[in-house]
Formats: sequence, C-alpha cells, structure tokens
Amino acid sequence: MTGQQADIQWYIAREGKQHGPLSDVEMRTFVAQGHLKPTDLIWRAGFADWRPAPAVFPFQQPEPPAAAPPRPNPATQGRRPEPARAAAPAAGAVAPERTFEPNRIRVAQGSDDSRKSRSRRALGLVVLVALLVGGGWYAWQSGVISSLTDGLSSGKEGEQVPTVAAPGGSSGAQTAAVETPAAAPVSAAAIDAGAQTLDAKFEKMPAWIVVKREFPDWYGEQLRQAAQLTAQNQPEHEVNKHLAEALIALRRQHANEALSASTERLKAVATSFLENLKSLANQSVGACYGFISQGETAPAVMEVLQSPEQGAAVQAQVAAIFEAIADGRKSPTTHDKAAKTDYDVLVQELTKLGWKENDLVVFSNPTMLSREPPERVCKMVQDWFSAHLAVADQGTQERLLVETLKPVVSG
Repeated sequence: MTGQQADIQWYIAREGKQHGPLSDVEMRTFVAQGHLKPTDLIWRAGFADWRPAPAVFPFQQPEPPAAAPPRPNPATQGRRPEPARAAAPAAGAVAPERTFEPNRIRVAQGSDDSRKSRSRRALGLVVLVALLVGGGWYAWQSGVISSLTDGLSSGKEGEQVPTVAAPGGSSGAQTAAVETPAAAPVSAAAIDAGAQTLDAKFEKMPAWIVVKREFPDWYGEQLRQAAQLTAQNQPEHEVNKHLAEALIALRRQHANEALSASTERLKAVATSFLENLKSLANQSVGACYGFISQGETAPAVMEVLQSPEQGAAVQAQVAAIFEAIADGRKSPTTHDKAAKTDYDVLVQELTKLGWKENDLVVFSNPTMLSREPPERVCKMVQDWFSAHLAVADQGTQERLLVETLKPVVSG
C-alpha cells in the first residue's frame, strides 16, 4: 500500500446520516466483511460529491460453499471421478443481511500453525487500536460508526465533506417544524460582563489557558456564547455541555497536529490520560467508565471539567493534548507506523503487569470486552497505557504511542 493510499479517509452516508472517517485499510476491510450496502453513498477527498457505493466498490456475489467430498463407492472404485459441480442456490433463497457493525471490523490473521499464540494476540491488539475511534475509547461497543456531521475536514486542505442528502429529500437534514418560544433578548453589555466573569474563572484552569493562548479568537467566541446561554437562564449543566462539546470539536479538528508532536509531548498526553483515569477511578468506577465510553461529555467528567479544584486531572489531560497540538503546528514530526513487532514488545510489558493469555484474548475482542464489568475495563485500559509508558526502546514507544493516542485526541 502506498503512503497516499494510507492517508485516504473514507466517509459513508447511510439513511441520511454521515459516518466516518475510516482509513483506507479499515474501509477496505469493512467492504471485504460485507458490511457495505448497495444503497450507501461514499465520499473521500478528490470526489466532487457523494458517489453510490457500487460505483466505488463493485459488489460481488459470494461464492457458494464448497460441496463436501463424496463418500467412496465400492462399485466405482478405480474409475476417474467426474468433476464436482457446485449446487445451485434454492429458488427464492435470500442471503441473510449482515449487521451494520463498522466499528467491529476484523482483519484476517491467517492460519499459520507455526505462529505463537502471543504473537497472534499482539496482532489482535493492533486491530483493536484501529477500531477504538469515535466518542471515546469504548464507544465501539454500540456497533455503529460515530456520526461526524459537523463539516469535518476530509484531510485535504480546502476540501470538506459535502452535506449528505436525507432519505427522500434534497441535500440537508429534513426536520419537522417545531414552534419554540423565542429566547429573551440579551444586551451586549450583559454578554460582555458574563464573558469577563468566565475568563477570570478559566485563567485558573490549565486547559483553558493553553486554548486561550493558541486559539484566542475561538476562545473569545466560546466565552461569548457561554455567557449568552447563562444570560438566557440556561441551566449550568447546559452551559458546561456547550463548552465541553466545543472543546471536543476543536480537539478533533486539530488531531493530526497533535499526533505530529514530539515524542515527549506524546508521552505527556499518555501520562496525563492515565493519571486522569486513575483520578476518576478513585472517585467512582462509573466516572472512570463514563470517561472511557463518552469522553469529556460524560456527566461525571463534564461536572468537574469546569472546576479548578475537582477537575485538575482532566484539565491536565486536555491541556497536554492542546500543548501537543501547539507543538505539532509549530514543529511537525513525522512518526513511523507501529509494526507487529512493536506490539510483541507491548505484550511483554502487559505480561509484567500480570496479564495472562485470557486477558489478551478479552482485550483484543470488542465483543468480549463489552461484556466485562466496568471495573475490569477501567483497570485494563489503565494497564494498557502503563504498558506503553514502560516500553524502554524510544522508537518502539513512539510508534506505539502514535497509534494508541489516535482515539484519545480524535475520538
């Protein structure tokens, strides 16, 4: 696969909803597994508009199963057997439709019996990392791609994903007209005063300090929007939600820059992510599990995100990501992709933490992991990052961190 192919990001539109992005490997595996529908629309950078799925990935009829070899007949022994003929499908038979589960794509691992079991599990972990994208580390358990419909960049400057057409309608989402009471007008002076109050509060928070420094115009606009919501007597949790979602959108927009940061910055992101998980786990299993599954919009996280006292750990993590974004913007670093041998090293570190073969099996299988108790999931994700940070070889650690931090900065 060429480097240009590896950089392709695919988007899928199904039933008026847009999903993606998927890397070229993930997309082609998704297609190979039979999850793509003929009614889907496909887009990537370079396409003028959405294209029908069959025009991009021609659909092939599945081959009929091979017929079982006939039992030897004593009366015909010694004769040259006639070529076996595949049985024709029964009239009217319809192949069962596959469930739409793009976040559970599997890459075939082969059947070479000479491979060691641990190496197979390491490859399974490689696949798992590729799947952990969306609204948090654990969001793939829902079995659908996270919908990213807010004008995400396609990865090519100046080119954006076109708006997907809603079912049975023209381009754009079709919504029923609902009469809502008009919000009371808010004076500019009230908004300015509220923005200044928020600014004074955010000056004590590491994440907002970095964001204000790197994105001053964006920061000022978010203060004004939050102040307007407050002036309109919106509940505090709605204001916090607005700020958290805006922060997530900004992080996602600059994810590639974060992943282009120096190794030391990447280590800082991984370290702060681990410390945040530990801090949340000390509060409650639910807080830790909620962050893994929902990110900064988890209720327990959103509550402390705007608190200088209680949200120190999550603030440090968000600040580390935006420091990485700043570093990647100023001095971008090209990192090599992780190889299977790197994951073999990671498995060795996990073994030192007490992981057994069954732990590797569970963690590399999204279906099995989704059935585990939240407490165990929290512990396993913490172990996962601890193992990354314990890798001694800097090159190996760097390649592993780039892969495992993708869902942290873009999820």
